[in-house]
Amino acid sequence: MNDTKHLSDHAQTYEEIAERVFFEMFGISTLDRSDVIESNSLKTTKNFIVSIYYTGTVFGEYVIAMDEATAQRVIGLEGSLFEQTQDEVREMICDAISETLNTIVGEAIVQLQETHAKLTVTAPRVYFGEIRYPQFRTRSITMQTQVGEIECYFCLDSMRLDLATSYDEAMESLVEINSKLKAANRHLAEQQAQLVHSEKMASIGILASGVAHEINNPLFFVDTNLNALCEYVHVIESTISDYERLCATLLDCNAPVIGSDGNELSLLDGKAPTSKQHRDIRYVLNDTKVLVSESRDGVIRIKDIVKSLKDFSNLDRGGIVDADLNAIVMNAVKMLQTTLGDTDKIEFQLGELATMACNVGEIAQVCSIVILNAVQATPNDGKVFVTTNGDAEESCLIVDDTGSGISAEDLAQIFDPFFTTKAEGEGTGLGLSIAYGIVRTHGGTINVESELGVGTKVIVRLPNESVQEELDEAECDAFI
Repeated sequence: MNDTKHLSDHAQTYEEIAERVFFEMFGISTLDRSDVIESNSLKTTKNFIVSIYYTGTVFGEYVIAMDEATAQRVIGLEGSLFEQTQDEVREMICDAISETLNTIVGEAIVQLQETHAKLTVTAPRVYFGEIRYPQFRTRSITMQTQVGEIECYFCLDSMRLDLATSYDEAMESLVEINSKLKAANRHLAEQQAQLVHSEKMASIGILASGVAHEINNPLFFVDTNLNALCEYVHVIESTISDYERLCATLLDCNAPVIGSDGNELSLLDGKAPTSKQHRDIRYVLNDTKVLVSESRDGVIRIKDIVKSLKDFSNLDRGGIVDADLNAIVMNAVKMLQTTLGDTDKIEFQLGELATMACNVGEIAQVCSIVILNAVQATPNDGKVFVTTNGDAEESCLIVDDTGSGISAEDLAQIFDPFFTTKAEGEGTGLGLSIAYGIVRTHGGTINVESELGVGTKVIVRLPNESVQEELDEAECDAFI
């Protein structure tokens, strides 16, 4: 089989799998499809494109292209977009179509590996708008569906076939040439990644048990209420059945009416049904309303917990946005509530603040670290005062506790990585060092004032305008 036929066969297989997967996942049927079209470059007028690269003994790409409106119809969003912004809609489209292409390529790549071995598949990439490709051998098929056109492209770059045989040697040469250039940054990047990862893992461990507990409580009474509601449904069904029979009696007064309990019901002597189910029907109806209301409240609690967890854990997304420091503080406390235990010891004094340009997830991590440290250092009869204030230039968070305090000797090392005043096994010693790095990159300052046996005050000052300073090499070395 020659190489040209290889490409056409692979493109045909890719399209057949795509046709089946779109039907299985979204119920989208293909009304018609074109023949395989050969071209030297991928060209499309569609403005929504998802692709997956593969590399190995060859280099190529699987691509799906469609209009953005068609993509909305594919995943069933048409007509229900009034509640979502364009960014939210695009995020849903990207997630759904990317997962679809993952499934398609997972099957299609199997056939390709029969002729080109040792292939590695990348994660999906998403484009909105026009894309331009260089010379890149391509086969394409267009599927006409009830929601619009879906284009499938299969690409393979034959120019890399010879290079693949010396792939290892080329990579070794490239590493050698760039090793000196990367040496200065490698150590810093590895150490910073280790610090951030370790602190995130510690935070995840703390949050996991607390969130599980918080979700378990409303789930328990929702489950209990649903069991009771199931029983009430049987009572209501039985009562309705008896009254249907009584209605029949009104049409034929001489016909006996047998209730759901097997006893004869009669309207002639003026007696009402006396089964326990009928006596309890008013209670059942009233209690059903209560159970539904409680269950609804439980579901809302679970929804709020999940939303707070999502906001809190969104540390690496979103970039710099305008935010309210008060809202960040309250959300951080909400997420740490089960870990903090008795939150009555926390007193809030939140001032009126201007909006602050920051990475919300990172500042939430700083708030969590500082407040958690304060509560853990404060006895049950102590107090933690969380205060915010500021002006047009900066916002300030002050966390003041009446805990055990820190000695002057230890205070000098408070921002050093792995330094902790907690008992062994209770802390990683990374919290304040991570907080220092985050505040520093935001162009702010963090200071700690403490007196042994009296308490500790942490003051975080952040500019309202985004700074995102970069540490110079000397500062980085000193920090690490």
